[in-house]
Amino acid sequence: MLVPLLLTMLLSPGTLLVSDELGVTMSVPRGELVQRPGDAGAAFLIRERGSTPSWSLKIESIELDEPDPEACLRAALASRLPPETSATAVVEPVLLGDRPAAVTWLTHTAASGRQARLGWLAAPQALGHCLLIGAVTTPEAADSTQPLLQQALTSARLIDRVDGRPQLEADLRVGQAALDGLDPQTLRSLDGRSHILRVYDPNGKADREVAYGTLTASIAPRAAVRTTPGPASTAEQEEGLLVVTHLRFAEDADTYVDRVQRCWVSWDLARESWVDSTTRTQGKQRTGSEEIAIREPPTVSHPRGQLLVIRQDDAHGTRDTWTLHPESPWLPRALRWFVRDLIPPAAVPRAAWHTWDDSTMTPRATIRRDASDRDDLCWIWSGRDGLPSSVRFSPEGQWKRATTVDGIRIEVSDEDTVRRRWTDAGLRLR
Repeated sequence: MLVPLLLTMLLSPGTLLVSDELGVTMSVPRGELVQRPGDAGAAFLIRERGSTPSWSLKIESIELDEPDPEACLRAALASRLPPETSATAVVEPVLLGDRPAAVTWLTHTAASGRQARLGWLAAPQALGHCLLIGAVTTPEAADSTQPLLQQALTSARLIDRVDGRPQLEADLRVGQAALDGLDPQTLRSLDGRSHILRVYDPNGKADREVAYGTLTASIAPRAAVRTTPGPASTAEQEEGLLVVTHLRFAEDADTYVDRVQRCWVSWDLARESWVDSTTRTQGKQRTGSEEIAIREPPTVSHPRGQLLVIRQDDAHGTRDTWTLHPESPWLPRALRWFVRDLIPPAAVPRAAWHTWDDSTMTPRATIRRDASDRDDLCWIWSGRDGLPSSVRFSPEGQWKRATTVDGIRIEVSDEDTVRRRWTDAGLRLR
């Protein structure tokens, strides 16, 4: 399912949303991701970029145990629109692949007298849920935006059933085989890799500097993730790959967040640990937080292995501990920057892995999906964002730029460029 939609996305002005939480994939117009499921709410909200957007999409999965799609849609409309408006809606059946759904478009007049053109699509899902997608556009823009939004609505495909996930299962098998092919010699080839990173937002009239820092890879003992010196235990003396990122984020000219992530993984990828430290400085005030994680391989008592996560927040005086059981294949955190340098898109166009999700307040694992039809570009879906990030590669096969779901760019740069841009923006370097 993913590949045809990916090709459609690459050939159209849209982008592909993939959400396991809502059980849907769909092509959506390029816009601004305002909300996602999880920490920020229970739905995706995407709208046109700019101060006065002419369209928006809301994508959610609601509790509604109604197998008939038209009944699903009418029940949803009844709870969201005045009775006289929902009663006049003309509901039409459609198919999302081989799954029945229903769609309607109507004009709604608010109490203020302002009109809007509304579109709705409903499709019954498993376990008493219904996919509900709402589209809104202004009457002035409807001639151009309604066909675009209608195309987005009917591009939806449900992935909420076991028989709807064969592509993911196949991609996970490919991901496992790709990791199995990473021998110690291949991992050692990253030793000495060092990049200066520039992070910026190009979406305004001028680039806005977001962060800068370094990304390095080296051969080191497990103890190298620790931030405090001391004698290393036998386990901590094990040699492996250490990947370190040190980024400074600028909230404004007086407030900065320094984040250091030290991630280690063994040569057989069976054991890993990391320390993720964040320090926020506002004027003379400093607060910090730290995340420590240790992943051990499967045992008789823990056949999937075990991931212990400890988080400490100095600002709130809290310390919490979680234990997770990773699924296979598992992508170590140390490889998230370099896995596609080691496993190029040309060799493995499609793959998926279970991995750590650092985009949520509550620790959890997620699925990372990679897909590409070009040697120099890879699309990545990971976490609850739903929309893909992109990674571009140099002719030598090394990544050179990543663009996140909200358009932020992370690119390999140089010290002079970073220093000049931060100085011109009135920001403090470390």
